[in-house]
Amino acid sequence: MTTRYRDALSLPQVPLTFGTALIGRSAYALVLLPLFYAVVEATGSVALAGTALALYGATASVLAPVRASLIDRFGARRVLTILVVLFSATLGVLAATSLIGGPGLQLVILAAVAGVVAPPVGPTMRVAWGSLTPNPELLKKGLSFDAVVEELLYLVGPAIAGLALAFIAPGVALIIPAVLVLAGGLIFVATPAVGAMRPRDAHPEAGGRELPQLTPLILDARFVGLLLPALIAGSVAGSLSVAVPVALATYGGSAAAGIALGLFAGGSALGGLLYGALKLPGSPARQLVVLSVVLLASTSLVAIVTGAVAVSAVLVVAGLFFSPVMIVTYVAAHASGGEHQQNSAMTWVNTSHNIGGAAGSALAGVLIQASGVPAAMGGIALGALLLLVVSAMLSGRKP
Repeated sequence: MTTRYRDALSLPQVPLTFGTALIGRSAYALVLLPLFYAVVEATGSVALAGTALALYGATASVLAPVRASLIDRFGARRVLTILVVLFSATLGVLAATSLIGGPGLQLVILAAVAGVVAPPVGPTMRVAWGSLTPNPELLKKGLSFDAVVEELLYLVGPAIAGLALAFIAPGVALIIPAVLVLAGGLIFVATPAVGAMRPRDAHPEAGGRELPQLTPLILDARFVGLLLPALIAGSVAGSLSVAVPVALATYGGSAAAGIALGLFAGGSALGGLLYGALKLPGSPARQLVVLSVVLLASTSLVAIVTGAVAVSAVLVVAGLFFSPVMIVTYVAAHASGGEHQQNSAMTWVNTSHNIGGAAGSALAGVLIQASGVPAAMGGIALGALLLLVVSAMLSGRKP
């Protein structure tokens, strides 16, 4: 019998666990625009606002593995509750400070603190899918749907935030994600699925003693090989965010670029749904190589096509392979994390994607400035292919 998305979503505890996690995760899609404009309104400085956003993003991404390690070590319920409360409180203080016109330095520091305590609701939900689904096929369906919903969340969230800013002050708008993460996050951590993520030394095999120190996953060559496709996918998205506006500067400008990048996200969501519905042959490692090669080949076409319609068509096709790369990586990471490093495994996938995105954007900007879009996209694709070869070699190593 063919497994359907409905079969995964109707499993016991899934609606409550996934629904409350979704409420908490929505805060991240709604916080960036209000944060930027709150700092601008309070200080009159775009530079300070940009610094606040950069520090928020940097601390949230770079420290994500540390937060995940704490969850694996001390238990999800305890650590996630503390992070949810601190993150919501920090956003609330940031909102109040901006509304009273507080000093720019204080706002920048608060933005950095918010990133430090950002609760990993998304990665924890992806770990929860493992206990909520009784077999690999349902797990694949759950992770596929999760990836698609997250894609749509970050597509729709900024638009909703922008609409809200037309009617309310940025500081007031910041209170919305603060409330969402507190309400959704606290109910999420109270669910049985999160409660089952016990501290590492509380597992039965510990025998009342603390388990031996585990080797960090990032030091495992096979796990690093698994992460490289996520880094490649992030670099693709990052480079496109710079290359597409430049490529379409004389073919509709920012409006055409926005539509084209939106179609890439839409194609990615569709690709995730299709991947979850199909049974593809081969191991996750082999699927990652094939999907990544097709993703790179299709996005490289941006270097040779011209016009808004052609670029948009290329990005729709390329997007079909973006989410599947991330989904397969999550599935493989779930197996690699074992029983005691699940949160770390899932979080490293996100971190790799974010690092790739930042590197792709920066590299694309430098290369486009030096040699134009075609050479830049070609060079980035070539570098990514070399990384993919390294990934295949590392993933194929014996444990």
